[in-house]
Amino acid sequence: MPKGTLKLRELLNRLKPYGVVVIPGRGRGSELILLRPVPPGAKTGPQYPIKNHGMGTEIAKPVISALLRRFKITNFWD
Repeated sequence: MPKGTLKLRELLNRLKPYGVVVIPGRGRGSELILLRPVPPGAKTGPQYPIKNHGMGTEIAKPVISALLRRFKITNFWD
C-alpha cells in the first residue's frame, strides 16, 4: 500500500493487529490517546495523541510516521 494519508477509522483498524488501543476517557478536546500496551494487556506503554474530528478525519503521513516510530512498528506499510 502506498505511504500517504489514512482516515482515522482505517488507521485504527490497521493498528489493531499490533495491539494498539484507544484509551477511553483520555485526551483533551478533540484528541484521542493511543496506547501500545507493554506487556500485552497492561495499562502502560508508549502513548501517542492523535486528532479526532470524527472517524473520517484524514491523518497525515508525518503524523503516522511519528506514531509508528513511537510504537516501534516497522512493517505497517507492507
